Amino acid sequence: FIDHLRGKAVVASGFHTKRRGEIDFFENALISIGGDGAILSVLRPSDKEYTEKKQDAAVAGALATFPEGCYLLPGFVDLHIHAPQYPQLGSALDVPLEVWLQRYTFPLEARYADAAFARRSYRLLVDDLIANGTTTALYFATIHQQATRILADICLEAGQRALIGKVVMDH
Repeated sequence: FIDHLRGKAVVASGFHTKRRGEIDFFENALISIGGDGAILSVLRPSDKEYTEKKQDAAVAGALATFPEGCYLLPGFVDLHIHAPQYPQLGSALDVPLEVWLQRYTFPLEARYADAAFARRSYRLLVDDLIANGTTTALYFATIHQQATRILADICLEAGQRALIGKVVMDH
């Protein structure tokens, strides 16, 4: 999504919060986005530079406008994702945890020794999360270093902020 807006200004409405319990609604704000995708500035229609900056962006062919009824929202943050388990999402929900781990999860996680399998699985996971608004994630990976690096590379390529590490268990 943000790739199309790099180096442009966009007129959009949305919500964000600076502090817990406070929601800030901005309507028809002019949001300038740098070439790296970072937000450079946010001007509201009441700001004195708003009209001039909006006109400058329009003349430069660098102005986008969100349709009426569309809103920008902050990205979601997911702090607990067992990344290698994504291929079995929603399966074997009828068995106890220990059975599920031994019969399904541990054999699946062993497959991450195969870099091609890891790449396919992790690409699907990251793409699905980003498509649904998750811009920051804490991923639990496996003991397979190459697969874990593949996950990190996919997150970097996709522009998703991520913390990645293996699950540490005592049995």
